[in-house]
Amino acid sequence: MEEKNFFQRLKENPFSWLFTGELFFLTLNSLFLIVVLVALISFIASFFTKDFEDPSGKALVLSPAGPIVEQIAGSNDPLAIIRGQLPTELYVGDLLEVLDSASKDERVTDVVLKLDNIGGTGQTVLYDVGKALQRLKDSNKNIIAVGDYYTRSAYYLASFADEIIMNTDGVINMDGVGRSRLFFKSFLDKIKVDFNVFRVGTFKSAVEPYLGNEMSEPAKEANLAYLNVLWNSYKDVVSKNRGMTPEEIQYLVDNADKILTEAGISSAEAILNYGLVDKLLPRTKTRNYLKELFGESEDKTSFSKISGYEYFQLIQSEKSSESAEDKIAVIVARGTIVNGVQPPGMIGGDSTSRLIREAHEDDQVKAIVLRVDSGGGGVFASEQIRQELLVAKEKGLTIIASMGNVAASGGYWISANAHEIWASHNTITGSIGIFGILPTFDRALNEIGINSDGVKTSKLDLSGNSAQPLNEGLSKIIQSEIEYGYKRFIGLVSEAREIPIKEVDKIAQGRVWAGSTALELGLIDNLGNLSDAIERAAQIAELGDFITYYPSQEVDWKQQLLESFSSTFKALIPEFILENIVIKESVRSLREIDKFNDPKGLYIRCENCLI
Repeated sequence: MEEKNFFQRLKENPFSWLFTGELFFLTLNSLFLIVVLVALISFIASFFTKDFEDPSGKALVLSPAGPIVEQIAGSNDPLAIIRGQLPTELYVGDLLEVLDSASKDERVTDVVLKLDNIGGTGQTVLYDVGKALQRLKDSNKNIIAVGDYYTRSAYYLASFADEIIMNTDGVINMDGVGRSRLFFKSFLDKIKVDFNVFRVGTFKSAVEPYLGNEMSEPAKEANLAYLNVLWNSYKDVVSKNRGMTPEEIQYLVDNADKILTEAGISSAEAILNYGLVDKLLPRTKTRNYLKELFGESEDKTSFSKISGYEYFQLIQSEKSSESAEDKIAVIVARGTIVNGVQPPGMIGGDSTSRLIREAHEDDQVKAIVLRVDSGGGGVFASEQIRQELLVAKEKGLTIIASMGNVAASGGYWISANAHEIWASHNTITGSIGIFGILPTFDRALNEIGINSDGVKTSKLDLSGNSAQPLNEGLSKIIQSEIEYGYKRFIGLVSEAREIPIKEVDKIAQGRVWAGSTALELGLIDNLGNLSDAIERAAQIAELGDFITYYPSQEVDWKQQLLESFSSTFKALIPEFILENIVIKESVRSLREIDKFNDPKGLYIRCENCLI
């Protein structure tokens, strides 16, 4: 009888290789190993696939596992799920596609929102999702929100529901929006560490924690200005959805200590009485209530439902292939702007520029929409991205900047030269200013008996040695660079936006603005979301049929596989053996990884833009 080879046995039993040593011989050819493993994963996965769920007669359940974001951090890792690393964020584009499809799908009649985990979702994203929920509601779909408790973000979306159910022991955390920071000046004085700060801009408050012990009046003024816009927008939407007035929402927030401590009732009952929710039910009764509405699931343990993920798979399978030749590239720039190649969730000077370059070198691409969700970062990396966009613009491509939750400092720098800038009225933008920080530890070292001294062949010491006091000459050079950088920043804004430079200086100074105010000031051109920006790009580029696609950073499959093997290998080694290795590797990694890596130490970052 002929002996069966490895692949024949693999076809009969995909797990047989686990009990033999044959697979390890394939390591002689790493490329072959990668191909085999990828094929193996696909082969095994095929045993677990099933037909797409039919949504007819089932409630569509939307239950994000985490914040709703513009781009999932680290989403290019193909082995994350295999390693048990499930997504903890939800891409807003997928959610909007599900909601818009459901609004037109006659098979979907009911939607259940479970929003316990979306804390941290930006208000611009909430606004876009809210509009999609309103379209769903307008198409006569029934929406029910269910939750143990509701954060401010969760309640914003829940308010669009026809019915809001909260746990009998639940609560709504709906205080006003605020901004606070830790200030370190007194602590730094005690440990005798000096933070040498260089900045331009009255409102550039990112460095304030190192200079004082409280927020400055200009910073309070700037923060309150944009926070009021965001809070008023929140109150308007929620109060309208719940048949209340903005004043009633404000009264609840200002007097929560009185309203939620009414004698003889729980805080949940007080919330029900105030009209923020429609029912109070424990989990068991909520489950039974949903069973009564939608019928039982096949296993009788829950109600009849289809998950948002299953529905998303279904609508993808039903899509007709697009055949248009013209393309619009949507390049997502989310996170801190730093040098080099960065993964999703960070903006790399090299990697983001490469995506832009690949787009403008593609003859089918007629327009680029830069979707920005960033509080900025390094000057050098921001400029590399801006220069690549200028090349695309010179080639005749239409460039539209679409601002998400935040597009400030470096986020505005990379947006400024677009043909048009679009933002939500809730977008936080501006922060046109620049700063640098150089800490020195000479006084702290002297306190414990350590002193740094030496000789140098030059008159000035420009090394920036943190163990010595900052050289006066170096201080002058850094401040000069900061002042030049600020003039450059307002200059490029003046030229790009066609605003006199004196006017730009008045609205710059590091001050942060909400999108609706930025429109009045001329910093943006229109209010609208990403889809509005894409439509405008197509209009300017005079496109009829077109395909929208999202360029993404290529995955290094070999590196991902090696990391996966390494993680598995380490898990098999006793912890005491790894202890010294881990310590050494951690120290090495900390030395090699420097996220704030601008070559001149110059940053255009808006620390006050994060709420």
